[in-house]
Amino acid sequence: MVYKLEELIARTDAPLYEHFKKQGLLFIQFAFRWMNCLLMREISLPLVIRLWDTYLSEPDGDGFKIFHIYTCASFLSYFAPKLKLLEFQDLVLFLQNPPTQDWGVKEIEIILSQAYVLQSQFQNSPAQLK
Repeated sequence: MVYKLEELIARTDAPLYEHFKKQGLLFIQFAFRWMNCLLMREISLPLVIRLWDTYLSEPDGDGFKIFHIYTCASFLSYFAPKLKLLEFQDLVLFLQNPPTQDWGVKEIEIILSQAYVLQSQFQNSPAQLK
C-alpha cells in the first residue's frame, strides 16, 4: 500500500513527489504508520469514524485496502503547498503530526471527495496502479 501511494503521488503531484525525493524523504518513513494505523494518529476519533464509515461502504469491502490509498494521497495533496516548502526534518515532523487538531467534518469531506475523484481516475483505468 505504501508503494501504491508513492506511485499515485508520482502521477498526480509530480512536484511534491520530486520534492520528497530531493529531500531524501522515503514514503515508508511516514506512510507505513498511515497504512497500519489507518490515520487514527493523524485525525480525531469522530473523524476516523466518519472515514471508516466510508471505507466500510465501499463495494467488495475494498475500502480499507484500496480506498485508503486514495484517501492518503488526498491527505498529502491537501497539505502539498505547505509540504513543498519544508526540508527533511520538518517534513518528517509535519507528516507524523499534521495540523488536524481543529479539523471538522468539512475537512474530512474534502479529503474523501478528492479521494473519490482520484479513485475514479485511476482505479479502473488502463493506467491503474499495479
